[in-house]
Order: sequence, then C-alpha cells, then structure tokens
Amino acid sequence: LQTAQCVVRVYMISAYDLASRDIGGASDPYVKISLGDEVFDERDNYVLDEPNPFFGKHYDFPVVFPGCPPCRVDIMDYDDLFGDDLIGTSWIDLEDRYFLPEWRALAEKPVEYRQIYHPSSAVSQGVFKCWVEINPAKVEPEMEEKLKPFDIS
Repeated sequence: LQTAQCVVRVYMISAYDLASRDIGGASDPYVKISLGDEVFDERDNYVLDEPNPFFGKHYDFPVVFPGCPPCRVDIMDYDDLFGDDLIGTSWIDLEDRYFLPEWRALAEKPVEYRQIYHPSSAVSQGVFKCWVEINPAKVEPEMEEKLKPFDIS
C-alpha cells in the first residue's frame, strides 16, 4: 500500500448553543484543535460571554495516509482565575474520508454541523460548523492557486 503525503485543512466557522461553564453567564469559548503532535490553541482569541461564537479560521496539518490519526476539536471555556474548562469535544475521522471515493469526488466539501460532547454527559454540549479538505502535500504549480485557503474571516 502506497503512502500519500497530504495536508488536512480544517475550516472552523462558528459554534451554536454552547453549554455554559460559567456560573451566571455564558462561556467564553475558544478552539483547541489537534491532529497527531500538531496543536493549534486559540486561547488568546477567546470570545467573551458568547454561546454562539464566530471563529472564521482554518488550520493546516501535514499528514500521511494510511495511518492518519483522527482530528480532535475541543471547544474550551476561557477562565483567567480557575483554569479553562472543556465545553465539549468532537473527533473527525480523516481515514474514512480519504478512502471514500464519494467524498473525494466532491469538488466542494460539505459544511458539517458537528455535535460536541463532554465526558461527564451523554447530552450534546453544542454544535460547531466546519468543513474539511484533504489536499496533496505537493501539487503542480497550476494547482496551487486552486488550493489556496478560503478567507472565511
């Protein structure tokens, strides 16, 4: 089986109905997204008292298929006094997408609404909106323009 060097690009658009982790107020959410050893932590960009935050960013991860680990998306609640709390987590399986011809055939990848869950509860702690692309790590120069990230800010 041949291995493929790729770049997984995750566009984090926004979140909805995030559970509150603050007493008497909404959470102060931010994204922490990881794939393998690579972690993007947006703690410095938390959104104050907002159950429906807009994130508007993308994150690129170098990966190899097969054997790519799942992408972990944590929505966190910023707290400068007592330490940050996990609002919820979602895992994105990248292997199933990469090896699914129907997914690869889509010119525009679908926007996904993903539930987040906390280990202490079976109830969803909110939803985030994203989409995922898997692109080859090396492309022909004429393809580079086509694979530039969208500005969703």
